[in-house]
Amino acid sequence: MSQYTPTSGTITQIDWLDTDPRQPGCGLLYTFSSFDQGTIQMAVDGSTYVVDGRPLNVGDQVTFFYPLDGPVPLIYPPRYQAAAAVHTPCGTYATLDIFTQSPMNGQLTNEDDTLRLNLSRRTWMTLPNGQPFGGALSGKLLLVLYGATTRSIPAQTTPDRIIVFCPSDT
Repeated sequence: MSQYTPTSGTITQIDWLDTDPRQPGCGLLYTFSSFDQGTIQMAVDGSTYVVDGRPLNVGDQVTFFYPLDGPVPLIYPPRYQAAAAVHTPCGTYATLDIFTQSPMNGQLTNEDDTLRLNLSRRTWMTLPNGQPFGGALSGKLLLVLYGATTRSIPAQTTPDRIIVFCPSDT
C-alpha cells in the first residue's frame, strides 16, 4: 500500500500557518476545493516538496500528497500536512509512490500494482534539487508526472518526468 495519498483540485484561499508561535511566517495554509474530498486544508512548510519551487496561487489546479500515517486534527475542514505539491493542469497527472522492478519482465510498477511505467528516452529523470538522476529507479520513492494512461490493469504510462527521492543515511 502506498505511503502517500493524493488529492487534486483548486486552491481557493491562502493564509499564513500559525501553528508554531516560535516560527511565524514559515508556513502557508491552503484551503483547497478537492475533487474527491470537498473542502480541505493543506499545511505547506519548508519540509514540503513543491515541484520546480513554483509558487502555488489561488485558482491553481494542484495535486497535494500527504502521508497516510500523519496526524489529522478532528476539525472541519480537515487539515493535512502536505509532503509534496505539483501543479496539475487539465490532462496532467501525478503519483508519489515506491516503484519496484519486476524480476520477470523488468517493468517498474508501484506498490499497489495500479500503475506501470514505460520509460522512454524522453522521460526526464531528476533529483528533487533538479540535478539529473542516472541510477536504478527500483525501490525508490518516485514522484511521477504523466499524461495519458492505458485502461489496462495495471494502467500503463510513459512518464514525462520522474523526480527521484533517494533514501538518505543521515
